[in-house]
Amino acid sequence: MKPLLFRVPTVTDRSFRVQVDDGPHFYDRLHFHPELQLTLIKESVGTQVVGDRIDRFRPYDLLLLGANLPHVFRNDPAYFVPDSPERALSYSVYLRPEHLQQTVFGMPELNHLDQLFREARHGVRIRFNEVGSVTTCLEQLPTQRPFDQLMTLLSVLDQMASDPRRERLSITAYELPRRPDDHQRLDNVFTYILNNYASPITLEEVANQAHLTPSAFCRFFRLHTRKTFSQLLNEVRIEHACRLLQESKLPISQIAFSCGYTNLSNFNRQFKLITSLTPGQYSKAIF
Repeated sequence: MKPLLFRVPTVTDRSFRVQVDDGPHFYDRLHFHPELQLTLIKESVGTQVVGDRIDRFRPYDLLLLGANLPHVFRNDPAYFVPDSPERALSYSVYLRPEHLQQTVFGMPELNHLDQLFREARHGVRIRFNEVGSVTTCLEQLPTQRPFDQLMTLLSVLDQMASDPRRERLSITAYELPRRPDDHQRLDNVFTYILNNYASPITLEEVANQAHLTPSAFCRFFRLHTRKTFSQLLNEVRIEHACRLLQESKLPISQIAFSCGYTNLSNFNRQFKLITSLTPGQYSKAIF
C-alpha cells in the first residue's frame, strides 16, 4: 500500500519553490510533505481538511501549513463534472525550513516568525475575502526574479505574523506519521465520507475502507483525529448544510435530509452543537 507522501518537485538552485495550480479542480487526495506550504486560494470553493479540522475554503483564503501536516483541498462536485466551466486557481510557495533557517531565518530581525512557524504545525489561515496588498504580492510571485520572490515571501510571512485575523486550524499538531500507510487509510476514510455523507453510513462500512475491524478502526481514528467517527461525520454533514443554507433557498427540512439526516430533531441538535446556532438563526445571520 503506497503512502500519500506528496513529492514536491525540487529546484536545485533555490531554497523554495513557487507553484501555480490552475485547472478544473485541485489535487483531491489527503497528503502531507516535509515542506512548509504557503497557499493563496484565488479561485474555487470546496471542503478542506487540515489535520483534524474540516471546513470550507474560498477565494482569498491564505494558509500556512506546517511540515507533514495532512491536508486536502477538495473542490465541490461541480468542479468534477466533465466540461465544467468551474476553475481552481491557487498560488503556493513550498519551502524547507531548514534551508532558510541556516541563512535569513537565523537573523534576529526575523525572530518574530518563529511563533508563526510553530503555529503552522496546526495550520494557519487568514481570510482576506477580497484583493489586498498581500494577495496581490502572492499573485505576482511567478513573474518575479528569485531575489524579489524571496523579499515577497518574507514580507508576506511578516504580515501574517502580525495579523490579528490569523486563526489556528487543527487542534492536533503533526510530526512524521507513525506508519506510512496510516495516511492512505485516512485518505480512504475521508474520501468515502465526503462521497457518501448524504446517505446512511455505518461504522462497519467506514472501517472496511481502512481495512480494520470496527473496534480497531475506532482506536485508529481517535488516535489520528482526536475525534470519533460520528463526530467527524456530523461535522462534514453540518458543513455541507451550512453551504446549502448560504447558497440555496431550500427548506431546512429538505437540507437536513439531503445531508444524510433522517430525523429533523437530530439535525437541529447537531447543527447547534457544531455552530452554536440553530439552522434558522444561522440562515438569518448570513442574509
